[in-house]
Amino acid sequence: MSEEQRLEGLRAAIELSPDNHGLRLVLAEALRGAGEELEALDHLAMLADAGALPDAELIPTGQLALRHGRLQLAARCVDAARRRGIPEGVAALLRDLEDALTDDGIKQLSVDPDIEGDDRFGPKPIPPSDQATFGDVGGLTDVKQAIHRTIILPFQRPDLYERYGRRSGGGVLLYGPPGCGKTLLARATAGECGLPFLNVRIEEVLDPYIGVSEANLHAAFESARASAPCVLFLDELDAIAYARRKQQGSGARALVDQLLQELDAIGADNSDVLVLAATNAPWDVDDAPKRPGRFDRMVFVPPPDLAARERILEQRLADPPTAELDLAALATRAALFSGADVTHWVERAIDLAIDETLARGGDVPITSEHMQRALEGLTPTTLDWLSTARNYVEFANESGRFDDVLAYLETDEVKSRRRRGLRKDR
Repeated sequence: MSEEQRLEGLRAAIELSPDNHGLRLVLAEALRGAGEELEALDHLAMLADAGALPDAELIPTGQLALRHGRLQLAARCVDAARRRGIPEGVAALLRDLEDALTDDGIKQLSVDPDIEGDDRFGPKPIPPSDQATFGDVGGLTDVKQAIHRTIILPFQRPDLYERYGRRSGGGVLLYGPPGCGKTLLARATAGECGLPFLNVRIEEVLDPYIGVSEANLHAAFESARASAPCVLFLDELDAIAYARRKQQGSGARALVDQLLQELDAIGADNSDVLVLAATNAPWDVDDAPKRPGRFDRMVFVPPPDLAARERILEQRLADPPTAELDLAALATRAALFSGADVTHWVERAIDLAIDETLARGGDVPITSEHMQRALEGLTPTTLDWLSTARNYVEFANESGRFDDVLAYLETDEVKSRRRRGLRKDR
């Protein structure tokens, strides 16, 4: 059997048994021996994520990672070697890592707490006075309770956690269809805690040049540490931490490594930095950030229920002139609408009223007829997401991670819509 045939056999075997750490290590060693060092590093990184990298492999893996510019993986190897008490090679690897960090300019992106205003790297904190609260979020009672229990309570009552010896820390990953209030929930969390809010948008992180995306992400966390206590929100986590098993190149893998290093606070202090993230595609997020101590809790944010839709209608129709409207009846006609869909519906009705005002003169109030006409042709934007989610929960939910989605798909609103076809127009 040729070397290439042996490698292909090992690759096929690991595809069939991805949790076989011993087999993955054999594949990594074979790849390294064949000169396929980048692919070997990918498998070694997966072993490191799972805590399955043997002691004897920590320093060699760190050295290999350094050689190929995988600085985050090298830093994690140093940290693991220290924790496991590896007696030899740690100091030299750490010294080489520090030199590499300085050479690549990453250290220069650290945020000085004394620097203020636009001279500071990373996102600018939004002060508590400008924050929303849970009162501004219609419905989603279960989601609010989960965030309160995981994020807010440990911050507000550290004494309680200390008495019970309960480790605080970890973050919350919000997932669900787009337009359903994940960002608003994150802002409201900061408002409930009375803390500054730092929103890390994807365009502020991703960059086509090698190493810049990792540096941008590092700067965002450094900005949060300098602003602590605060809430740090990572939007579109699937773009930052795209599942490495689905990737072809090594560039995005380095960004996942950087995120893990920041979440694990290697060489830094994340205490008093409350981390939330959001994604529309949780199945595309790498497994490593979803492990304990990182994003401990995945919370499904569904489309607003009937009460929440009524609350959104009430908020959106509070300012324009309106006739007497039955908001509860209107809300029943918007099943599976996202919050953004409901807002769009109201805006279309406002446009109709404005057109009549211009044609007739005098302010024309928004009526039920306007709302009915505005609804024509509108389809919930959540339908495509729900269709995709159904495929995942039916065929790829062995861990039970998406049980909340499965339960939602069995609600009356969804089943009623499914009888007409999830992707069909109204």
